[in-house]
Amino acid sequence: MRETSLETGEVDLSLALAPLAMLPGDPTVRLAPGRFVRSTLTPEGPGTIAVAWDPAEPRARVRTTGPGEEWLARRAAALLGLADDATGFAPDAEPLRSIWSRFRGDRISASCTPWHDLAFFIVQQRVTRESAAQSWRQLVSALGTPVPGSSLPAPPEAADIARLTYDALHRFGLERRRAEVLIAAARTMSRLPTDALADHARVDRALGAVRGIGPWTLSCLATATWGDADTVITGDSGIPSMVSWMLAREPRGDDARMLALLEPYRPHRYRVIRLAFASGSRPPRQAPRVPDQPIRDR
Repeated sequence: MRETSLETGEVDLSLALAPLAMLPGDPTVRLAPGRFVRSTLTPEGPGTIAVAWDPAEPRARVRTTGPGEEWLARRAAALLGLADDATGFAPDAEPLRSIWSRFRGDRISASCTPWHDLAFFIVQQRVTRESAAQSWRQLVSALGTPVPGSSLPAPPEAADIARLTYDALHRFGLERRRAEVLIAAARTMSRLPTDALADHARVDRALGAVRGIGPWTLSCLATATWGDADTVITGDSGIPSMVSWMLAREPRGDDARMLALLEPYRPHRYRVIRLAFASGSRPPRQAPRVPDQPIRDR
């Protein structure tokens, strides 16, 4: 076990870490007021990171356990969003100026765990959040990797998923398409050398050749795994309308409209998307209903 303390400054850890716990009942993560725990896979083995903080104090206590504890400790600052630099982001138009004033402690976390995140997002392709959460819970609970000294399992190893056939994943609610994408992605990731797993461009090139992995999954990885503040998540059914409503009070938006509205905010376009989530920006109910089934990476 390794313990350390990190200065957090103005970073709001609850906001920074929230996307990592977005699926209800995720067995790999716990997020509560002043506490965050996540088990994951590292090049040095499975590990768990536990973070505790008092919102009134600008520091966090970090404890890591398992074979991957040293690897996780070295990347704790990135995970907590402390490596994200919001310098230069000063929106002067309403309502974004007021929203940023309310949520200026939000920072972009970089998990540095591409396989964990990739499996997490593939399970979410083309299904509702509730269905994805159930499949992810079942998959990790049945096949997850134990972490010594931790009660939370890490996801299954890529090499273990790579050996499966698609029908072995049916019991987790994964239809043939998602099952085959997950297995193909696992085979690709398990073939990459360890040093390549820390290389955003190299991972992207490898995954770009996998059928079923497209802009939505790759943009989600860019933000969640690598902490890219400027990546725009495209191919999502809800985000364009959220952004269009927040920035232009337009009840419906598509990717093209969202990209146009976000263009003035380079290199902080993903930061603006996060503010849409944090503020609860939603079009009025009388607007045309956004479909339940996301269109992602077809």
